[in-house]
Amino acid sequence: MLNIPVILGSVREGRLSDGPAKLIVEKIKAAGYESQLVDFKVLPLPFFDSPLVPVALKGKYPHENVQKWSQIARAADALVLIASEYNHGYTAVLKNALDWLYLEFEKKPFGLVGVSDGRMGGIRATEQLRPVIENFGAVAIRETILFSEADKILDAQCNLLDASYDGKINRFIKSLVWWAETLKAKR
Repeated sequence: MLNIPVILGSVREGRLSDGPAKLIVEKIKAAGYESQLVDFKVLPLPFFDSPLVPVALKGKYPHENVQKWSQIARAADALVLIASEYNHGYTAVLKNALDWLYLEFEKKPFGLVGVSDGRMGGIRATEQLRPVIENFGAVAIRETILFSEADKILDAQCNLLDASYDGKINRFIKSLVWWAETLKAKR
């Protein structure tokens, strides 16, 4: 069974990305795969402070929560990044989480989900993540979900108010699973 954790890239109070993240976790599970929400509010990471680059650390990190994050990423067959867009870019929290690791991401697919209270739906944040992901020798799949005006798409219980997202999410998961199975067979 594939393991596809969903990474919540914001720790802000009142963040709009909670709902989409929880929804994607549930949809992945409903499709028959393992998933968990990785929330850096619950698993806070220190700012990257290692004198060595992640490759040189070889999976031995100086902080307990970074070690836990490494284990989650290492066990993943694919990852979903929930990228809130702040000031036309993705969050420092998400960049820091990516900066701590390296080998854990190699040859794995990433699905990108943008979240914004504006009309662009986080597209700028997701597009800025693509070269970072490629740097790991990983793949950012083409299909992207953008939650524009996210506060109007889900209710307080994470129920979709816009049924068009069901099809988008299903296609997204189908593509991510294809990439995960294909790349897993090559690792």
